[in-house]
Amino acid sequence: MARTVEHHRLTTSNVLRSILQHGMHAFSFRCLRHCRQHHHISSAESIFGLWRGILPNLLGVVPARAAYFGCYAKLKSTLGDHGYAGTTANFTSAAAAGCLTASFLSPIFVIKTRMQLMPVHTISLPSVSTPSNVPVAVLPRFHSMHEVAIDMYRREGMRSFFKGLSASYWGVSEGAIQLALYEELKSRLGDDPSKPQLFVLAGVCKLVAAAATYPHEVVRTRLRDQRTPTDGSLPRYRSMFQALNVIYKSEGRRGLYGGMPAHLLKTVPNAAIMYVVLEMVVEQQPK
Repeated sequence: MARTVEHHRLTTSNVLRSILQHGMHAFSFRCLRHCRQHHHISSAESIFGLWRGILPNLLGVVPARAAYFGCYAKLKSTLGDHGYAGTTANFTSAAAAGCLTASFLSPIFVIKTRMQLMPVHTISLPSVSTPSNVPVAVLPRFHSMHEVAIDMYRREGMRSFFKGLSASYWGVSEGAIQLALYEELKSRLGDDPSKPQLFVLAGVCKLVAAAATYPHEVVRTRLRDQRTPTDGSLPRYRSMFQALNVIYKSEGRRGLYGGMPAHLLKTVPNAAIMYVVLEMVVEQQPK
C-alpha cells in the first residue's frame, strides 16, 4: 500500500528519468528545468506519454516492495535468532532481500523500461543522438505489455527479460545502505519519533544512498533497452562493467549521472512517503 501511494504521486518523473538515463544529453542539458522536459514529452506524444509504462510499473513495484520488506523482516529475525544484530544484520538482510526481488521481477521491469523508452526511438528531437543496435525506422511501437513481451521473446529469446540484472544486483547496495542507515538513525530518535521526523529521515537516507550508487541506474537502463543486433554484430553494451567503461569513455562522468536530478526528484519523496506510510501501517498492527 505504501508503495502504491507514493508511486501514483510521482509516476511521471519515472518516464523522464528513463529517457535522460538513456543518453539524451543534448535533451537533458538544453532543457534544464524539469517542466520544459515534461513539455517535450507531452508535446511529442500527448500528455499520456508521461504515464507510459505505468501498468508494468504498478505490477512490479507493489509486489516488489511487499516481497522486499517481507524478506527483510524474516531475514533480520533469523539473523537475530543467531546472535547477529545492528547495522551489519540490517545491511545483510536488506541486500539479500533486494537480490531476491530483483531476480524474480526482472522481466516486468525490463518491459517497463522498454515501454517508457519507445519515444526515444521514435520522437524526432534536434541535435539528439540515440545510440542503438537497431535502426530507428524499424523499431516498432507497442500498446500493451503483452505486445512488448511477445516481441522481445520472438526477437531476442528469454535472456532479454533479464537484461541489466547484474546492474540491478549492484543497485541492491542502494536499498541496503538506505535501510541500514534509516534503522540506525531511527534508533537514535527515541522510542516515539514524530511523523515529520521520520519523513525527513527517510528522505535524507534515500538521498545519500541514491547519490552514492547512481551510475548503476544509467547502466541498467542502457542494458535493458538495448536490442540484440539482427546482423550478428556485437552489441554496444556487453556486460555491466564493459557498459560502465564505454559510457565513461564516450560521455565522461556526466554520462554516468545523466538524469540524476529527475531520479532524485522521484525517489527521495518516494522514500519519504513510503516509509511514513509503512510506519503508520505497522503501528496499526496488533502487538
